[in-house]
Amino acid sequence: MREDNAILFSLIKLILVILIGFFIANFLAFLAVLPFVNYDLELISKLIDNPAHFPETRTALMVMQGVASLGIFVLTPFIYIRFVDKTLPFSELFEKKSFSMLGFLLPLTVLLAVVEMPLVAWLGEWNNGWAFPEVFESWARAQEEKMKELTIFLTNFRSFEQFLLGFVVIAILPGIGEELLFRGILQNKLKQLSGNPHFAIWLSAIIFSAIHFQFYGFAPRMLLGAVFGYLYHWSGNLTYAMVAHFVNNGFTILMMYLYQQQQVEIDIDKEQVPIDMALLSLALSGVLMFLFYKIVYGKRLENSLRKP
Repeated sequence: MREDNAILFSLIKLILVILIGFFIANFLAFLAVLPFVNYDLELISKLIDNPAHFPETRTALMVMQGVASLGIFVLTPFIYIRFVDKTLPFSELFEKKSFSMLGFLLPLTVLLAVVEMPLVAWLGEWNNGWAFPEVFESWARAQEEKMKELTIFLTNFRSFEQFLLGFVVIAILPGIGEELLFRGILQNKLKQLSGNPHFAIWLSAIIFSAIHFQFYGFAPRMLLGAVFGYLYHWSGNLTYAMVAHFVNNGFTILMMYLYQQQQVEIDIDKEQVPIDMALLSLALSGVLMFLFYKIVYGKRLENSLRKP
């Protein structure tokens, strides 16, 4: 009972640290964007509300988002692990034994992240048709449209430099930071509290999806969170979850940029996914996850048998 209370207390500390980190990170993001708008405070509020009306501020908004993401999802979890809750050292998040399997698991992880995309896209289309209570639905639709407009604005890259900045902010930082927070810390804490890794994986995935406040993309984001969670749970190494998250975001951003540059004909943001392609994606994703699982536990069994 005392151990459960200690875990609950550590979760409360985590929430408090995240809230503090959220406010500090957003304040620093606000300071970082000031030089881009000639220290015009009124312009900042206007461009946040109506970014499309200020196309020249695209870089400023991306910098603001990048600083906020770095503070909330990378630095805050690091500070929590390093200084607040020392019961979860970094060595436990990146199990050294799993690094010996990089040659097997890393290509498999990258392939899985690409193969599951049609399934995720189909789930997004299905999720978009969900019906909610009227009061909530009006708010959720408005929130979804606002985020969609912001995403379209930020990913309308006018130069290669803007693409690189967007790649860092949208692919690299979330791949590292969100996995560190949701899988590395939250999933571990929920596993300790419940004693059930599957409960911890799915609850972390639900929280991961809900925290984005985009409920018409809830199902695909939850599925992705669960996939990342199982990659971490099976391997004991956050590297694979981070790589899968990075590839999922990075591939999408890259395809959007190539379409804008007329290098590919597929507009990945508007492409409709037929049910047969989604089912094939589901089947192949299942096979790849099974292979991932078998390689991890096969290697562990092999290593245990080699011990005297």
